[in-house]
Amino acid sequence: MDRQLPKALTNLRLCSALRDCGQCSVEQSFSESASCCLYLYDDGNIGYTVWTDTEPDFASKCFTAKNPNDNTIVLLPLDGRIITGNHITKGGVCDCLVLTESIMCFVEFKTNVFSQNNQTIMQRAEKGKEQLWRTYAEIIRPKCGTLNGQELCLPVYFHVVFDKMMEITGVQSQLMDLQMQFLEDNKHQLFFNNERTFV
Repeated sequence: MDRQLPKALTNLRLCSALRDCGQCSVEQSFSESASCCLYLYDDGNIGYTVWTDTEPDFASKCFTAKNPNDNTIVLLPLDGRIITGNHITKGGVCDCLVLTESIMCFVEFKTNVFSQNNQTIMQRAEKGKEQLWRTYAEIIRPKCGTLNGQELCLPVYFHVVFDKMMEITGVQSQLMDLQMQFLEDNKHQLFFNNERTFV
């Protein structure tokens, strides 16, 4: 039996936009919840992003979606699930898209980075930034824009997620430089933190 699609998907026609991009369709892959707090993580056992409304032991490696107004939040696991075709993934795809009817949030997990080496951290940050922007600018925005006949008009945010237990204070100024450059180049905000409030 087909599940009813949430408005966050139908408003952007994401099911049509992402058809034939990989092994599973949006209809098969999306999750939705109105829980007040959701913990997203990259599940290495199945190869894509999932979520839980119960705080896990590894919460430091999660992206937390806070939902004080009980909105319907939708999770689209992109990398490893919806977008898997070699012709599309070349160049990198971010892990997931989290959205409501009023916000889009792209998330890339770099929680498997264990090195405290500043150069390694910055390399992963740069790679995450590239994956996020490519997913939006070269895949989602063109496909949705073609179908809708107009530019996407929702606020769009981008998050690179490191393990909160990892010490990254030594590269804070460099991360801020990346954020400023991203904003200047793309007119969107990039964040190196592990949560967003969806209101």
